[in-house]
Amino acid sequence: MGALSESLHVSPSTHSPARTGPVLRLLRWIPTAVVLVVLGGTAYWGHTTGWSFTEGAASEGAAATNENAARLTVRLTPSSDAASVLPGQNARIEVEPEAARVLGIDTTVAWNSGLTEEATAAGEIAFDPSRVARLSARASGVTRRVCKAPGDLVRAGEVVALVDSAAVGRAKAEFQQALVQVRLRERTRDDLAGAKTVASAAAVREAEAALKEGEVRVLATAQELNNLGLPVIPAEYRSLPPADLAESLRYLGIPPSVRPDAPDTTATLLPVRAPFAGVVVSTDAVAGETTEAGKTLFTVVDPSRVWVTLHVAAAESQRAAIGQKVFFRSDGESREFPARVVWVASAADETTRTVPVRAEADNAAGRLRAATLGRGRVVFREAPSAVVVPHEAVHTFRGRSIVFVRDPGFLQPDGPKAFHARLVTLGGRDNVNAEILAGVAPGDVLATKGSKSLLVELTRTTADR
Repeated sequence: MGALSESLHVSPSTHSPARTGPVLRLLRWIPTAVVLVVLGGTAYWGHTTGWSFTEGAASEGAAATNENAARLTVRLTPSSDAASVLPGQNARIEVEPEAARVLGIDTTVAWNSGLTEEATAAGEIAFDPSRVARLSARASGVTRRVCKAPGDLVRAGEVVALVDSAAVGRAKAEFQQALVQVRLRERTRDDLAGAKTVASAAAVREAEAALKEGEVRVLATAQELNNLGLPVIPAEYRSLPPADLAESLRYLGIPPSVRPDAPDTTATLLPVRAPFAGVVVSTDAVAGETTEAGKTLFTVVDPSRVWVTLHVAAAESQRAAIGQKVFFRSDGESREFPARVVWVASAADETTRTVPVRAEADNAAGRLRAATLGRGRVVFREAPSAVVVPHEAVHTFRGRSIVFVRDPGFLQPDGPKAFHARLVTLGGRDNVNAEILAGVAPGDVLATKGSKSLLVELTRTTADR
Protein backbone atom coordinates (compact mmCIF):
# COMPACT_ATOMS: atom_id res chain seq x y z
CA MET A 1 0.00 0.00 0.00
CA GLY A 2 2.87 2.34 0.79
CA ALA A 3 4.51 1.66 -2.56
CA LEU A 4 1.24 2.11 -4.41
CA SER A 5 0.53 5.39 -2.69
CA GLU A 6 3.95 6.69 -3.45
CA SER A 7 3.68 5.78 -7.10
CA LEU A 8 0.28 7.53 -7.35
CA HIS A 9 1.66 10.64 -5.72
CA VAL A 10 4.67 10.88 -7.93
CA SER A 11 2.96 10.18 -11.24
CA PRO A 12 1.36 13.58 -11.86
CA SER A 13 4.55 15.49 -11.16
CA THR A 14 6.88 13.30 -13.19
CA HIS A 15 4.87 12.34 -16.32
CA SER A 16 2.14 15.06 -17.01
CA PRO A 17 4.51 17.96 -17.69
CA ALA A 18 6.26 15.95 -20.29
CA ARG A 19 2.95 15.50 -22.22
CA THR A 20 1.11 18.96 -21.85
CA GLY A 21 3.74 21.70 -21.24
CA PRO A 22 4.32 22.80 -24.91
CA VAL A 23 0.57 23.03 -25.73
CA LEU A 24 -0.15 25.29 -22.78
CA ARG A 25 2.70 27.59 -23.68
CA LEU A 26 1.36 27.89 -27.27
CA LEU A 27 -2.13 28.73 -26.07
CA ARG A 28 -0.80 31.51 -23.88
CA TRP A 29 0.84 33.23 -26.92
CA ILE A 30 -2.28 33.24 -29.17
CA PRO A 31 -4.02 36.45 -27.70
CA THR A 32 -0.80 38.39 -27.86
CA ALA A 33 -0.29 37.39 -31.50
CA VAL A 34 -3.82 38.45 -32.44
CA VAL A 35 -3.38 41.90 -30.85
CA LEU A 36 -0.07 42.36 -32.65
CA VAL A 37 -1.65 41.44 -35.99
CA VAL A 38 -4.54 43.93 -35.48
CA LEU A 39 -2.18 46.72 -34.48
CA GLY A 40 0.01 46.04 -37.43
CA GLY A 41 -2.95 46.10 -39.86
CA THR A 42 -4.21 49.35 -38.39
CA ALA A 43 -0.81 50.96 -38.71
CA TYR A 44 -0.56 49.88 -42.33
CA TRP A 45 -4.07 51.25 -43.15
CA GLY A 46 -3.35 54.53 -41.43
CA HIS A 47 -0.08 54.89 -43.33
CA THR A 48 -1.75 54.32 -46.68
CA THR A 49 -4.82 56.57 -46.05
CA GLY A 50 -3.10 59.38 -44.23
CA TRP A 51 -5.25 58.62 -41.19
CA SER A 52 -8.32 60.26 -42.92
CA PHE A 53 -11.50 58.68 -41.58
CA THR A 54 -13.93 60.79 -43.78
CA GLU A 55 -12.27 60.49 -47.13
CA GLY A 56 -14.71 57.86 -48.28
CA ALA A 57 -17.77 59.90 -47.30
CA ALA A 58 -16.27 63.08 -48.74
CA SER A 59 -15.47 61.33 -52.00
CA GLU A 60 -19.02 60.03 -52.16
CA GLY A 61 -20.46 63.53 -51.45
CA ALA A 62 -18.18 65.09 -54.05
CA ALA A 63 -19.28 62.50 -56.57
CA ALA A 64 -22.93 63.30 -55.85
CA THR A 65 -22.24 67.05 -56.14
CA ASN A 66 -20.41 66.59 -59.38
CA GLU A 67 -23.29 64.47 -60.65
CA ASN A 68 -25.85 67.21 -59.82
CA ALA A 69 -23.57 69.88 -61.23
CA ALA A 70 -23.34 67.94 -64.42
CA ARG A 71 -27.12 67.92 -64.60
CA LEU A 72 -27.36 71.75 -64.25
CA THR A 73 -25.54 73.24 -67.21
CA VAL A 74 -25.70 76.94 -68.06
CA ARG A 75 -25.42 77.74 -71.76
CA LEU A 76 -25.22 81.28 -73.10
CA THR A 77 -26.34 82.05 -76.64
CA PRO A 78 -26.21 85.36 -78.54
CA SER A 79 -29.40 87.40 -78.35
CA SER A 80 -30.71 90.89 -78.96
CA ASP A 81 -33.76 90.28 -76.79
CA ALA A 82 -34.32 92.99 -74.18
CA ALA A 83 -35.32 90.26 -71.73
CA SER A 84 -31.83 88.74 -71.76
CA VAL A 85 -30.33 88.30 -68.33
CA LEU A 86 -26.84 89.21 -69.58
CA PRO A 87 -26.30 91.96 -72.15
CA GLY A 88 -26.65 90.42 -75.58
CA GLN A 89 -26.85 86.83 -74.32
CA ASN A 90 -29.61 84.38 -73.47
CA ALA A 91 -29.04 82.19 -70.42
CA ARG A 92 -30.35 78.64 -70.65
CA ILE A 93 -30.02 76.20 -67.75
CA GLU A 94 -30.21 72.59 -68.85
CA VAL A 95 -31.82 70.33 -66.27
CA GLU A 96 -32.33 66.61 -66.49
CA PRO A 97 -35.86 65.60 -65.43
CA GLU A 98 -34.47 63.36 -62.71
CA ALA A 99 -32.32 66.22 -61.41
CA ALA A 100 -35.37 68.47 -61.36
CA ARG A 101 -37.14 65.87 -59.26
CA VAL A 102 -34.21 65.46 -56.87
CA LEU A 103 -33.82 69.24 -56.49
CA GLY A 104 -37.55 69.61 -55.85
CA ILE A 105 -38.19 72.02 -58.73
CA ASP A 106 -41.92 72.65 -59.17
CA THR A 107 -43.58 74.71 -61.88
CA THR A 108 -46.67 76.83 -62.31
CA VAL A 109 -48.35 78.60 -65.19
CA ALA A 110 -48.50 82.41 -65.35
CA TRP A 111 -52.13 83.47 -65.48
CA ASN A 112 -54.42 86.48 -65.69
CA SER A 113 -56.08 87.43 -62.46
CA GLY A 114 -57.25 90.39 -60.43
CA LEU A 115 -54.65 91.80 -58.07
CA THR A 116 -55.25 94.02 -55.06
CA GLU A 117 -52.44 95.93 -53.38
CA GLU A 118 -53.33 96.66 -49.79
CA ALA A 119 -52.06 97.04 -46.25
CA THR A 120 -53.62 95.42 -43.22
CA ALA A 121 -53.61 96.99 -39.77
CA ALA A 122 -55.31 96.90 -36.40
CA GLY A 123 -57.94 99.52 -35.74
CA GLU A 124 -60.93 100.61 -33.72
CA ILE A 125 -64.35 102.17 -34.23
CA ALA A 126 -65.44 105.50 -32.77
CA PHE A 127 -68.42 107.82 -33.12
CA ASP A 128 -68.04 110.72 -35.51
CA PRO A 129 -67.50 113.69 -33.14
CA SER A 130 -69.58 115.91 -35.41
CA ARG A 131 -72.50 113.56 -34.71
CA VAL A 132 -72.19 113.58 -30.93
CA ALA A 133 -74.31 116.14 -29.02
CA ARG A 134 -74.09 116.92 -25.31
CA LEU A 135 -77.39 118.56 -24.44
CA SER A 136 -77.86 121.09 -21.67
CA ALA A 137 -80.43 123.70 -20.66
CA ARG A 138 -79.75 127.22 -21.89
CA ALA A 139 -80.70 128.67 -18.52
CA SER A 140 -80.45 127.45 -14.96
CA GLY A 141 -83.50 126.08 -13.23
CA VAL A 142 -85.15 122.95 -11.90
CA THR A 143 -85.63 119.86 -14.04
CA ARG A 144 -89.40 119.49 -14.33
CA ARG A 145 -89.67 116.43 -16.56
CA VAL A 146 -87.27 113.85 -18.10
CA CYS A 147 -88.66 112.44 -21.34
CA LYS A 148 -85.87 110.11 -22.51
CA ALA A 149 -83.65 107.41 -21.03
CA PRO A 150 -80.38 105.85 -22.25
CA GLY A 151 -80.98 103.71 -25.30
CA ASP A 152 -84.06 105.62 -26.45
CA LEU A 153 -84.23 106.84 -30.02
CA VAL A 154 -84.85 110.52 -30.65
CA ARG A 155 -85.91 112.52 -33.66
CA ALA A 156 -84.40 115.79 -34.76
CA GLY A 157 -85.89 118.58 -32.62
CA GLU A 158 -87.62 116.21 -30.21
CA VAL A 159 -87.95 117.40 -26.60
CA VAL A 160 -85.96 115.24 -24.18
CA ALA A 161 -86.53 117.23 -20.97
CA LEU A 162 -88.33 120.27 -19.51
CA VAL A 163 -86.59 122.74 -17.18
CA ASP A 164 -88.50 125.27 -15.07
CA SER A 165 -86.45 128.46 -15.41
CA ALA A 166 -87.14 131.94 -14.07
CA ALA A 167 -85.13 133.39 -16.93
CA VAL A 168 -87.76 132.13 -19.36
CA GLY A 169 -90.53 133.88 -17.42
CA ARG A 170 -88.63 137.16 -17.47
CA ALA A 171 -87.94 136.93 -21.21
CA LYS A 172 -91.59 136.25 -22.00
CA ALA A 173 -92.77 139.12 -19.77
CA GLU A 174 -90.39 141.58 -21.41
CA PHE A 175 -91.57 140.48 -24.83
CA GLN A 176 -95.20 141.05 -23.86
CA GLN A 177 -94.42 144.46 -22.40
CA ALA A 178 -92.55 145.48 -25.52
CA LEU A 179 -95.52 144.52 -27.69
CA VAL A 180 -97.97 146.49 -25.51
CA GLN A 181 -95.74 149.57 -25.63
CA VAL A 182 -95.51 149.39 -29.40
CA ARG A 183 -99.29 149.29 -29.68
CA LEU A 184 -99.67 152.33 -27.41
CA ARG A 185 -97.00 154.33 -29.21
CA GLU A 186 -98.46 153.41 -32.55
CA ARG A 187 -101.87 154.64 -31.44
CA THR A 188 -100.37 157.89 -30.10
CA ARG A 189 -98.62 158.52 -33.36
CA ASP A 190 -101.81 157.90 -35.32
CA ASP A 191 -103.79 160.21 -33.06
CA LEU A 192 -101.32 163.05 -33.49
CA ALA A 193 -101.10 162.58 -37.23
CA GLY A 194 -104.89 162.49 -37.72
CA ALA A 195 -105.93 165.16 -35.27
CA LYS A 196 -108.06 168.02 -36.64
CA THR A 197 -106.22 170.48 -34.45
CA VAL A 198 -102.94 171.79 -35.48
CA ALA A 199 -100.25 169.62 -33.95
CA SER A 200 -96.72 170.56 -33.97
CA ALA A 201 -94.45 168.68 -36.34
CA ALA A 202 -92.08 168.10 -33.47
CA ALA A 203 -94.72 166.15 -31.51
CA VAL A 204 -95.40 163.87 -34.48
CA ARG A 205 -91.72 163.26 -34.99
CA GLU A 206 -91.32 162.50 -31.32
CA ALA A 207 -94.18 159.99 -31.45
CA GLU A 208 -92.68 158.29 -34.47
CA ALA A 209 -89.28 158.07 -32.76
CA ALA A 210 -90.86 156.53 -29.67
CA LEU A 211 -92.64 154.00 -31.88
CA LYS A 212 -89.40 152.98 -33.58
CA GLU A 213 -87.71 152.65 -30.20
CA GLY A 214 -90.52 150.37 -29.08
CA GLU A 215 -90.18 148.22 -32.21
CA VAL A 216 -86.46 147.84 -31.55
CA ARG A 217 -87.21 146.66 -28.03
CA VAL A 218 -89.69 144.12 -29.38
CA LEU A 219 -86.99 142.70 -31.65
CA ALA A 220 -84.50 142.63 -28.78
CA THR A 221 -86.84 140.73 -26.46
CA ALA A 222 -87.76 138.35 -29.26
CA GLN A 223 -84.06 137.66 -29.75
CA GLU A 224 -83.71 136.81 -26.07
CA LEU A 225 -86.41 134.16 -26.46
CA ASN A 226 -84.67 132.83 -29.56
CA ASN A 227 -81.42 132.56 -27.61
CA LEU A 228 -83.22 130.41 -25.07
CA GLY A 229 -84.41 128.09 -27.81
CA LEU A 230 -87.91 129.62 -27.97
CA PRO A 231 -88.23 131.12 -31.45
CA VAL A 232 -90.92 133.77 -31.94
CA ILE A 233 -91.99 135.95 -34.87
CA PRO A 234 -93.16 139.32 -33.45
CA ALA A 235 -95.56 140.02 -36.34
CA GLU A 236 -97.60 136.96 -35.38
CA TYR A 237 -98.25 138.36 -31.87
CA ARG A 238 -98.75 142.12 -32.44
CA SER A 239 -102.49 141.92 -33.06
CA LEU A 240 -103.29 139.59 -30.12
CA PRO A 241 -105.03 140.98 -27.04
CA PRO A 242 -102.92 140.86 -23.86
CA ALA A 243 -104.82 137.86 -22.42
CA ASP A 244 -104.51 135.83 -25.62
CA LEU A 245 -100.87 136.89 -25.95
CA ALA A 246 -100.01 135.55 -22.49
CA GLU A 247 -101.77 132.24 -23.17
CA SER A 248 -100.03 131.72 -26.51
CA LEU A 249 -96.64 132.31 -24.88
CA ARG A 250 -97.33 129.96 -21.95
CA TYR A 251 -96.38 126.78 -23.87
CA LEU A 252 -94.02 128.43 -26.33
CA GLY A 253 -91.82 125.74 -27.92
CA ILE A 254 -93.44 122.88 -25.99
CA PRO A 255 -95.40 120.29 -28.02
CA PRO A 256 -98.70 119.03 -26.56
CA SER A 257 -97.27 115.53 -26.07
CA VAL A 258 -94.88 116.66 -23.33
CA ARG A 259 -96.90 119.43 -21.68
CA PRO A 260 -97.58 118.93 -17.96
CA ASP A 261 -101.10 117.91 -17.02
CA ALA A 262 -101.47 120.49 -14.24
CA PRO A 263 -103.78 123.34 -15.30
CA ASP A 264 -101.83 125.92 -13.30
CA THR A 265 -98.61 125.33 -15.17
CA THR A 266 -96.44 128.42 -15.17
CA ALA A 267 -95.06 130.06 -18.26
CA THR A 268 -91.45 129.38 -17.27
CA LEU A 269 -90.86 125.99 -18.94
CA LEU A 270 -87.77 125.62 -21.11
CA PRO A 271 -87.54 122.61 -23.45
CA VAL A 272 -84.27 120.74 -24.08
CA ARG A 273 -84.23 119.41 -27.64
CA ALA A 274 -82.19 116.91 -29.64
CA PRO A 275 -80.40 118.66 -32.52
CA PHE A 276 -80.52 115.61 -34.79
CA ALA A 277 -81.93 112.11 -34.96
CA GLY A 278 -79.98 109.55 -32.98
CA VAL A 279 -79.93 107.58 -29.77
CA VAL A 280 -79.47 108.65 -26.15
CA VAL A 281 -76.28 107.03 -24.85
CA SER A 282 -76.19 108.64 -21.40
CA THR A 283 -78.21 110.98 -19.18
CA ASP A 284 -77.56 113.00 -16.03
CA ALA A 285 -81.02 114.55 -15.71
CA VAL A 286 -83.17 113.85 -12.65
CA ALA A 287 -86.65 115.29 -12.21
CA GLY A 288 -86.76 117.84 -9.38
CA GLU A 289 -83.01 118.42 -9.41
CA THR A 290 -81.50 121.85 -9.88
CA THR A 291 -79.42 122.25 -12.99
CA GLU A 292 -77.07 124.95 -14.14
CA ALA A 293 -76.84 126.40 -17.61
CA GLY A 294 -74.30 124.46 -19.65
CA LYS A 295 -74.41 121.31 -17.51
CA THR A 296 -74.65 118.20 -19.72
CA LEU A 297 -77.98 116.48 -19.17
CA PHE A 298 -78.00 114.09 -22.15
CA THR A 299 -75.52 112.71 -24.65
CA VAL A 300 -77.08 111.91 -28.00
CA VAL A 301 -75.20 110.35 -30.91
CA ASP A 302 -76.04 109.63 -34.49
CA PRO A 303 -74.53 106.15 -35.08
CA SER A 304 -75.50 106.00 -38.74
CA ARG A 305 -71.94 107.00 -39.65
CA VAL A 306 -68.83 106.08 -37.65
CA TRP A 307 -65.08 106.53 -37.83
CA VAL A 308 -62.71 103.62 -38.42
CA THR A 309 -59.13 104.43 -37.45
CA LEU A 310 -56.42 102.05 -38.66
CA HIS A 311 -52.85 102.14 -37.34
CA VAL A 312 -50.82 101.54 -40.51
CA ALA A 313 -47.10 100.79 -40.56
CA ALA A 314 -45.07 103.88 -41.44
CA ALA A 315 -43.59 102.32 -44.60
CA GLU A 316 -47.01 101.38 -45.97
CA SER A 317 -48.69 104.64 -44.94
CA GLN A 318 -46.78 106.46 -47.69
CA ARG A 319 -49.27 105.02 -50.19
CA ALA A 320 -52.39 105.87 -48.19
CA ALA A 321 -54.51 108.68 -49.65
CA ILE A 322 -57.90 110.27 -49.13
CA GLY A 323 -60.65 108.48 -51.04
CA GLN A 324 -59.14 104.98 -50.93
CA LYS A 325 -61.30 102.03 -49.99
CA VAL A 326 -61.10 100.46 -46.55
CA PHE A 327 -62.60 97.16 -45.39
CA PHE A 328 -62.92 96.59 -41.66
CA ARG A 329 -63.86 93.49 -39.67
CA SER A 330 -64.68 93.88 -35.99
CA ASP A 331 -63.59 91.23 -33.54
CA GLY A 332 -66.25 88.57 -33.47
CA GLU A 333 -67.72 89.60 -36.85
CA SER A 334 -67.66 87.32 -39.85
CA ARG A 335 -68.09 90.02 -42.51
CA GLU A 336 -66.18 93.08 -43.59
CA PHE A 337 -67.70 96.55 -43.67
CA PRO A 338 -66.71 99.07 -46.34
CA ALA A 339 -65.39 102.54 -45.55
CA ARG A 340 -63.48 105.32 -47.28
CA VAL A 341 -60.33 107.17 -46.19
CA VAL A 342 -61.01 110.77 -45.12
CA TRP A 343 -57.78 111.61 -43.30
CA VAL A 344 -54.15 110.46 -43.13
CA ALA A 345 -52.12 111.68 -40.17
CA SER A 346 -49.06 113.81 -40.91
CA ALA A 347 -47.14 112.27 -38.00
CA ALA A 348 -46.71 108.80 -36.54
CA ASP A 349 -47.92 107.87 -33.09
CA GLU A 350 -45.09 108.38 -30.60
CA THR A 351 -45.84 105.12 -28.79
CA THR A 352 -46.59 102.65 -31.58
CA ARG A 353 -44.74 104.45 -34.42
CA THR A 354 -47.69 103.71 -36.67
CA VAL A 355 -49.60 106.27 -38.74
CA PRO A 356 -53.34 106.72 -38.01
CA VAL A 357 -55.50 106.47 -41.12
CA ARG A 358 -59.14 107.44 -40.60
CA ALA A 359 -62.05 106.26 -42.70
CA GLU A 360 -65.79 106.91 -42.56
CA ALA A 361 -68.14 103.94 -42.63
CA ASP A 362 -71.87 103.87 -43.22
CA ASN A 363 -73.57 102.30 -40.21
CA ALA A 364 -77.25 102.64 -41.06
CA ALA A 365 -77.79 99.02 -40.03
CA GLY A 366 -76.11 99.61 -36.66
CA ARG A 367 -73.75 96.63 -36.92
CA LEU A 368 -70.63 98.63 -36.04
CA ARG A 369 -70.21 99.40 -32.36
CA ALA A 370 -68.10 102.29 -31.09
CA ALA A 371 -64.98 101.42 -29.06
CA THR A 372 -64.74 97.91 -30.57
CA LEU A 373 -61.45 96.65 -31.99
CA GLY A 374 -60.70 94.73 -35.15
CA ARG A 375 -58.55 94.61 -38.27
CA GLY A 376 -58.92 96.45 -41.53
CA ARG A 377 -57.22 96.74 -44.87
CA VAL A 378 -56.52 99.84 -46.94
CA VAL A 379 -56.73 99.19 -50.68
CA PHE A 380 -53.98 101.10 -52.48
CA ARG A 381 -54.57 99.76 -55.98
CA GLU A 382 -56.82 97.28 -57.76
CA ALA A 383 -55.81 95.68 -61.06
CA PRO A 384 -58.83 93.85 -62.55
CA SER A 385 -56.72 91.82 -64.99
CA ALA A 386 -52.99 91.32 -64.47
CA VAL A 387 -50.39 88.67 -65.33
CA VAL A 388 -49.47 87.19 -61.95
CA VAL A 389 -47.02 84.59 -60.69
CA PRO A 390 -46.22 83.34 -57.16
CA HIS A 391 -43.63 85.30 -55.18
CA GLU A 392 -41.26 82.32 -55.04
CA ALA A 393 -40.94 82.35 -58.84
CA VAL A 394 -39.28 85.79 -58.83
CA HIS A 395 -35.59 86.23 -57.97
CA THR A 396 -33.05 89.04 -57.97
CA PHE A 397 -30.00 88.71 -60.21
CA ARG A 398 -27.50 91.56 -60.37
CA GLY A 399 -30.11 94.00 -59.10
CA ARG A 400 -32.74 92.95 -61.64
CA SER A 401 -35.84 90.78 -61.27
CA ILE A 402 -35.74 87.48 -63.16
CA VAL A 403 -37.79 84.32 -63.52
CA PHE A 404 -36.96 80.91 -64.97
CA VAL A 405 -39.29 79.97 -67.82
CA ARG A 406 -39.46 76.32 -68.78
CA ASP A 407 -38.69 75.54 -72.44
CA PRO A 408 -41.91 74.86 -74.39
CA GLY A 409 -40.53 71.50 -75.56
CA PHE A 410 -39.46 70.32 -72.10
CA LEU A 411 -42.08 67.57 -71.90
CA GLN A 412 -41.49 66.28 -75.42
CA PRO A 413 -39.28 63.18 -75.66
CA ASP A 414 -36.58 64.92 -77.68
CA GLY A 415 -37.33 68.48 -76.49
CA PRO A 416 -34.82 70.72 -74.70
CA LYS A 417 -34.68 69.96 -71.00
CA ALA A 418 -33.98 73.53 -69.98
CA PHE A 419 -35.19 76.64 -68.20
CA HIS A 420 -34.57 80.08 -69.68
CA ALA A 421 -33.59 82.93 -67.35
CA ARG A 422 -35.67 85.96 -68.28
CA LEU A 423 -35.74 89.56 -67.05
CA VAL A 424 -39.16 90.80 -65.94
CA THR A 425 -40.71 94.11 -64.95
CA LEU A 426 -42.68 93.89 -61.73
CA GLY A 427 -45.87 95.76 -60.94
CA GLY A 428 -47.84 95.42 -57.75
CA ARG A 429 -47.97 92.50 -55.36
CA ASP A 430 -50.30 91.05 -52.78
CA ASN A 431 -49.73 88.51 -50.03
CA VAL A 432 -49.33 85.60 -52.47
CA ASN A 433 -48.62 86.76 -56.02
CA ALA A 434 -46.59 89.34 -57.93
CA GLU A 435 -47.77 91.25 -60.99
CA ILE A 436 -45.60 90.96 -64.12
CA LEU A 437 -45.81 93.98 -66.40
CA ALA A 438 -43.31 92.71 -69.00
CA GLY A 439 -41.23 89.60 -69.64
CA VAL A 440 -43.84 86.88 -69.08
CA ALA A 441 -47.03 86.09 -70.97
CA PRO A 442 -50.06 84.15 -69.73
CA GLY A 443 -49.45 80.44 -70.27
CA ASP A 444 -45.68 80.56 -69.70
CA VAL A 445 -44.53 77.82 -67.32
CA LEU A 446 -42.22 79.08 -64.57
CA ALA A 447 -40.09 77.35 -61.97
CA THR A 448 -41.37 78.06 -58.44
CA LYS A 449 -40.42 75.84 -55.52
CA GLY A 450 -36.77 74.82 -55.77
CA SER A 451 -36.02 77.45 -58.40
CA LYS A 452 -33.35 78.96 -56.18
CA SER A 453 -31.01 76.15 -57.20
CA LEU A 454 -31.27 77.45 -60.76
CA LEU A 455 -30.35 80.93 -59.55
CA VAL A 456 -27.35 79.57 -57.64
CA GLU A 457 -26.03 77.77 -60.71
CA LEU A 458 -26.60 80.81 -62.92
CA THR A 459 -24.77 83.06 -60.45
CA ARG A 460 -21.85 80.64 -60.11
CA THR A 461 -21.40 80.12 -63.83
CA THR A 462 -21.62 83.80 -64.80
CA ALA A 463 -19.58 85.15 -61.88
CA ASP A 464 -16.73 86.28 -64.15
CA ARG A 465 -18.88 87.72 -66.93
